[in-house]
Amino acid sequence: MKRHEIYLLALVLLAACVSGIAAADEPTVIVSNYTVTPDVLQPGDLGTITVTLTSTATAASRTETSVGTGPGQTQETTTTNTQINAFVEDVTLQGNGVDVLTGSFKSVGEIGPGQSVPLMFSFRAPTGEGIYFPEVWVRVRGATAVKYPVPVNVNSQYALIKKPAIRVERSVPESVVPGDPFNLTLGLFNDGGAAANDITINVNASTQSITAATPQTYYFQELAPGEQKALNMRFLTDTETPLGLQPILITVTYLNADGSVFREASTAGVPIQGRADLGIASVSTDPTPITVGDQISLIIRIENSGTGDANSARATIDGLPLPGGKEAFMGTIEPKNDAPAVFTLTADEAGTFNYTLTITFTDDFGTHTTQETLQMTIARSNNTILLVTILVIVLIAAAVAFWWWRRRQQEEEIV
Repeated sequence: MKRHEIYLLALVLLAACVSGIAAADEPTVIVSNYTVTPDVLQPGDLGTITVTLTSTATAASRTETSVGTGPGQTQETTTTNTQINAFVEDVTLQGNGVDVLTGSFKSVGEIGPGQSVPLMFSFRAPTGEGIYFPEVWVRVRGATAVKYPVPVNVNSQYALIKKPAIRVERSVPESVVPGDPFNLTLGLFNDGGAAANDITINVNASTQSITAATPQTYYFQELAPGEQKALNMRFLTDTETPLGLQPILITVTYLNADGSVFREASTAGVPIQGRADLGIASVSTDPTPITVGDQISLIIRIENSGTGDANSARATIDGLPLPGGKEAFMGTIEPKNDAPAVFTLTADEAGTFNYTLTITFTDDFGTHTTQETLQMTIARSNNTILLVTILVIVLIAAAVAFWWWRRRQQEEEIV
């Protein structure tokens, strides 16, 4: 083999390895539970197989950022968090000796982190007695396909061992603001045919910014078939909690009827959304103090003391009887930052005026408005300097005139 052919083969193998690694990172699904009804069939009987598909994806999120130009030719940045889902293209039941009646589901769709989807197939038992193993085939976009055999007992003397099957349902808030507490509710359901023993549930946050205010480990001695338990937990967040979908890790461990240990890990995604909070940081004018006739630059600095971006921030002033611009656009103000709202006015009358500053902005929770009452004082024009100047000019002119008149008198006396 020539050297360049060897290089080409190495590159192809490397690309295949990289593709395999990338595919392995994509979320897929598992068959977390199955039920055959009835448990034991007679030859030729009709039966059903119900399987539960559960996503293996963690509650991670992809962050997409887009930059656009808003009013006033300012740039606005929009960040969107999208959770990673497993996309199930189709699910089929392969008979392997069992006559499948309904055994195909096309375009099942996306299954999100920690979510499950039940699917039911119908079949007819074969005429021969024994244990049959039809297979559930699951094809997931961008991930490895899943094949799962389901045992079917057709009047066999070898009874199948019944097993427990614990299903976990999660209930989380629609959104949580950094710094606010939230509740997490877990429902444990035994959908299997046998009791689960020595059940241990561990619940842990994936970031140090989220801490548990209730116990993180729970124990139940037994959960009988059809029985259910509920766990109510409370978590605390700090203002530095990262935005996006933050996973809470849930691990369930229990003993099967034959004494074997079963362990299942899943997640509950908690959506963390920042909330903006705008207020006045400072108010200044140029010049200071203000007198009638001045051109005024009124500068009001607006700060964001919240945990999310304030977008499309705009400020207006009302109730100030002075001509000039009374609206300012500030764009996006990030948390712990401020921006100036600048108004150019003309002081055409004196007095003390109360006026209202209105701030509008948007964040992940919608559009918000806040108002503050402020005051401006304008003094009358100070004419003292002008009067003194005129008086000095008059006195100088009088002195010059008197001097000129005395000199003329003296010249006439000499003559």
